Amino acid sequence: MMVLLNQFFTVLLLQLHLLSGSEAADPETLSCPASPGVPGTPGHNGLPGRDGRDGRDGAIGPKGDQGVPGLGVQGAPGKAGPQGPSGPEGPKGEPGVPGTSHSGLISSLQEELRSLTARLAYMEKAGRFSVFVNVGHKFFVSDGETKTISEGGRICQKAGGKLALPRNKEENQKLSGALRAFGSAYMFIGANDQVNEGQFVDTEGRNLDYLKWNTGEPNSYGGNEDCIVINTNGFWLDTSCEKSFLIACEITE
Repeated sequence: MMVLLNQFFTVLLLQLHLLSGSEAADPETLSCPASPGVPGTPGHNGLPGRDGRDGRDGAIGPKGDQGVPGLGVQGAPGKAGPQGPSGPEGPKGEPGVPGTSHSGLISSLQEELRSLTARLAYMEKAGRFSVFVNVGHKFFVSDGETKTISEGGRICQKAGGKLALPRNKEENQKLSGALRAFGSAYMFIGANDQVNEGQFVDTEGRNLDYLKWNTGEPNSYGGNEDCIVINTNGFWLDTSCEKSFLIACEITE
């Protein structure tokens, strides 16, 4: 410490001498040679400087790239807003169809149900046979059995029908088509002249409105041909009621 003080005073005296006005003297004569002093003890470290980030003179760097959007979960829906004002009244519609009374509607539905039930029962009867052909409001049905006409009548009655009898050209074609499906040549139909020779009637005794006789028929060959068969071409022939041919029934609604 003393060494440092000596050096300090020496320098101070030298500066005062230079400032005292001895400008005319030779600078070299004013120097006071002295031997260098002993180096002093190192001083203490100074206090830490401020963080560079606290400076105000630094230049602002360029703007960085936009970051990737986060993977946030969508929030719950907000509450419904208040109801908006009512819109203007729309145009008046056209008058509707007049309504039906409850009693009338019920009666109509009941009638429709009865009709549907009856048709289902009718179709169920026809579906019991291996072949059934629909024409108009009837079915021609058969299981391919070969019987006499009296036996065939009982089969049809048991099934809820009667022996098949075509009443028009369309029905006649459908019945002959059913005959071909079984590969048979002839089929009994529900008509005969057992009561009055030459006057053919259906099983209820009514005269026939439709006839499709083959050429030369009926001829009552041998005097014992009171029943009728139909062939695959749709033509009719009279024959014995005791013979056995394919049986077909008709079931009506």
